[in-house]
Amino acid sequence: MNKIQIKIIHNNLNILIYYLTRNNIKFEYLCSKKNNHYFKIYKSDYKRVKNKFKKVKLVDYYGKERIIKFIKKNYIFILSLAFGLLILYFLSTTIFFIEINTNNDELKNKLYNELNSYNIRKYGRIKSYKELNKIKKDILKNNQDKLEWLEIKREGTKYEVLLTERVIPIINNLNNSPRHIVASKDALIKHIVSNKGVILKDVNDYVKKGEIIISGDLYKGETYIKSFKASGEVYGEVWYTVKTIIPYKYIEYVRNGKVINHYYLEFLGNKMSLIGRYNTNMSMNNTFLLVDKPYLGLRIYKEVKELYEYKEFKVSKDEAYKEAIKRSDKSIKNKLKDKEYIISKKVLNISPMSSKIEIEVFYKVYENITDTLLIEEKKE
Repeated sequence: MNKIQIKIIHNNLNILIYYLTRNNIKFEYLCSKKNNHYFKIYKSDYKRVKNKFKKVKLVDYYGKERIIKFIKKNYIFILSLAFGLLILYFLSTTIFFIEINTNNDELKNKLYNELNSYNIRKYGRIKSYKELNKIKKDILKNNQDKLEWLEIKREGTKYEVLLTERVIPIINNLNNSPRHIVASKDALIKHIVSNKGVILKDVNDYVKKGEIIISGDLYKGETYIKSFKASGEVYGEVWYTVKTIIPYKYIEYVRNGKVINHYYLEFLGNKMSLIGRYNTNMSMNNTFLLVDKPYLGLRIYKEVKELYEYKEFKVSKDEAYKEAIKRSDKSIKNKLKDKEYIISKKVLNISPMSSKIEIEVFYKVYENITDTLLIEEKKE
């Protein structure tokens, strides 16, 4: 049997309890608030109690009848909500856009047709990850001569097809074209390795950028025979001047270890914080898109804020000088490749000032200066 909750306005609670007990009416006492006493009784007993106590008032229902009353009272809202959820489900599981990222119209049309055969089309249903993975493999297998790589990426209600076209290698005759070995920059030659060609320069010769070191032209006396591809490596002494300024007092950003996760909603261009709001200018922020429903104008973001503090550092003139040398060396070493190194360095100028120190350092660097120059076809 369904129970109903009744509201009783009575000066004497005991009289009511006495009546219910005397007449074998099952009840459950709930509470009292400002002379209003709340009980649960069966629906079938309500009429008897109402006839005895005119001030008894029905407040709420329990069980199935409560659900039925709620549905009757709010059926318009419930139907609207159900219809809205149905529309939302339809929209969120339907593809409205398909974009294939290629300028090859022939390949693009072919892929549209292939995707259509797998029911990936405009207004089609969204596929599962497993289905997409199988479709991707099938398309790649069917187009091995045209595709190197393929990915079908879903973004909200859009499928974006990313691909790399297979390029059939063509032998490039330019790789074997006649050429000279030339200097890539002004330098003093320190080492020459010639695999093929005529060496025109010696170690310790000074060369300018573009000057021929190993020639690809073959002469007999003054008579031109032929041109070929010269090969080899040339290392030279190259010169750099580095100017570095170090302040005696400077400020650095230092992470303090605190991370704030801020979630916010963007609806029709308006932002609204959900949880974790924290206003500060002293943080490094990374933002991630969690929910994207463009057809509803709704997005939810996660913003990760790494908090930091300002720290002030002070150094002496000697410490600033050492730091300047260290940074100058680093700027040169970052340019160097395998087998390259700093030969020597010399401080040209030191300018200590009231708030900073400025130094200028000259470097001699052992560096690969190999470059090539195509040989123009010689007229007979």
